[in-house]
Amino acid sequence: MPLRITVRSVVVIILVIGALVLAIADHNFRPTFGDLAKVGVGGYLGQMLPEAKRSGDSR
Repeated sequence: MPLRITVRSVVVIILVIGALVLAIADHNFRPTFGDLAKVGVGGYLGQMLPEAKRSGDSR
């Protein structure tokens, strides 16, 4: 199974790394940056799961 890097994957990686850097830099808003990362990863997984279900149904 080849590794496919999509634009969506790159955007989520940048979002999570950026939230981590901002959380390290600003201790007062650490929970906010954690929530931002959770929303980004949750949205990414939510978009990926329907694709997996569709491709599994095509057998």
